[in-house]
Amino acid sequence: MDSIGNNVKLTLFGASHAPFVGCVIEGLPSGVGIDMDAVRFDLERRRAGNYGYASPRRESDVFTVESGLDGGVLTGEPLRAVFPNKAYDRSAYSPVARPSHADLAAFVKSGGKEDISGGGRYSGRMTLPLTFAGSVCRQLLEKKGITVFSHISFIGSVHDEPFDPVMTKAPKLDPFFPLVSSEKKEAMERLITETREKGDTLACGLECAALGLPVGLGEPLFGGIESTLSRYLFMIPGLRGLSFGDIKEYGSGMNDQFTDGGLTVTNRSCGINGGMANGMPMLVSVWFRPVPSVALMQTGYDLINEKPVPFEIKGRHDTAILPRGAVAVEAAVCLGLYDLLLDFKRN
Repeated sequence: MDSIGNNVKLTLFGASHAPFVGCVIEGLPSGVGIDMDAVRFDLERRRAGNYGYASPRRESDVFTVESGLDGGVLTGEPLRAVFPNKAYDRSAYSPVARPSHADLAAFVKSGGKEDISGGGRYSGRMTLPLTFAGSVCRQLLEKKGITVFSHISFIGSVHDEPFDPVMTKAPKLDPFFPLVSSEKKEAMERLITETREKGDTLACGLECAALGLPVGLGEPLFGGIESTLSRYLFMIPGLRGLSFGDIKEYGSGMNDQFTDGGLTVTNRSCGINGGMANGMPMLVSVWFRPVPSVALMQTGYDLINEKPVPFEIKGRHDTAILPRGAVAVEAAVCLGLYDLLLDFKRN
C-alpha cells in the first residue's frame, strides 16, 4: 500500500533506482503559504552528503512541484512533487537477494516483475518524498503552535542524555546532528568511522517530541496518537521498535500526579492517556536495526537459480541510519499529528 491518511492522504511513488521518486498530498488547505526554503532545509538534513556517515550516493534532491502550489501558496489541489534520480546505477545489483533486505519477499510477491535494485520501493530513498510531505505538514502544525523536533538517543554503545520530559520549550539542537549533550558527538562520530572501516554497521535510536498539542487530540480505540504515529513511523526502512515511555514495575512509580492547570509533575505517560494528548510534551522513542548492507562476505540467495550463494554487497550505503534519518522520523510524526489535528473537535 503506497498511500496513507484519512484527512490528508499521502501517496508515494517511484523507486530507488527508477528515474524518479515523488509524492502526492491530498487534502491540504488552500490559501496557506509554504516556505519552500524551509522544506529544502529539511531535505538537506536528510541528504547529509558532506558527512562520512551518510551514503556517498550523490543526488541533488532537487524537486519540481507540478501542482498544488502557486506563488508559494497552497491552492487546495493535490500537491505533487517529483524528485529525479540522477545517480542511480542498476549495474551494481545482481539477481541475488541480500541478507535481511526485502529482496526475496518483493521478488516472490511480484512474480519477479518488480525492480528491486537498491531496494526498489522498500529503499530508504523513499524517505525523500516522505520528508518533503512531512516538512509541509510541519509548517501547518507550527501555524497552530505545535512544534516537532528530535535528538539522537544512541548510536551503537554511545548514548545521549534524554529530553527533559516536562520541558516547556524546545531546546537548541544542531539540526544536522541533534544531541542534548553536544559533547557526545565526537564519540559517536569516532564509533561510526571505526565501524565503517570494519565494513560493518550500527544500531541507533532517536527520541522525538511534540509540544503544543491540544488536550484531547486523538481518537478512541484505533485512532489514538500511538496507533496513528506507528503506522507512519513503520514506513521508514530499518525502524524496528518504538515506545511511549518506560514501564515501571509498580503503578505508584508510573503514575503522573496532577498539579495546577491539569498538568502533571512528571511525564511518565509521555503526553498521552487513552490515545489522547494530555497537555504534557508528547515523547516517542524509536530504534533502528543496523543497516543490513554490511561490506563483508555473507550468504545471499540466487533468485534465478534458487539456491544460497556467497555474496558481498557492493555499492554505497550508510553506516548508521542516524543522524540523517532523524528528519524522516520528524516528518512521519508531523504527518500523523496533522492528520489527527484535522479530526480534532473540543466540546
